[in-house]
Amino acid sequence: MKRDHDSNPDPWEKDPVWDLLRQSPSVKSSPSFTDNVVRAARLEPRAQPWWKRFALPMAVGGLTTAATAAIAILLLVQQPEDDVPVVDSNPAEASSLEAMDEILRTEALVVAAENPADFSDAELVALITY
Repeated sequence: MKRDHDSNPDPWEKDPVWDLLRQSPSVKSSPSFTDNVVRAARLEPRAQPWWKRFALPMAVGGLTTAATAAIAILLLVQQPEDDVPVVDSNPAEASSLEAMDEILRTEALVVAAENPADFSDAELVALITY
């Protein structure tokens, strides 16, 4: 089955834009067309990578580094404080039985606090209430 192309043209061929294109003069490219395109591509500024777009200025980065170093030096220089209270446990200095009894209670509580599994519940209650 042959179709008659002249009698029934496609609708896109009836578009008036094609008539305008047929009337326009043809343009030949110059001999240096490729050189001009390559030159234009080389002169085009390069886009920065995404990570450089969000980078902080060097001054802010330097200030952050200096502040971090100062904080680290302060933490290293600072002397740690003793958290454990000092208990005078020398019995020679204790002049009375009350002082020795207080030292014994304190030592028992310290041992119970460090190793609570070594004591039964009744012993722990007795130490706390004693």
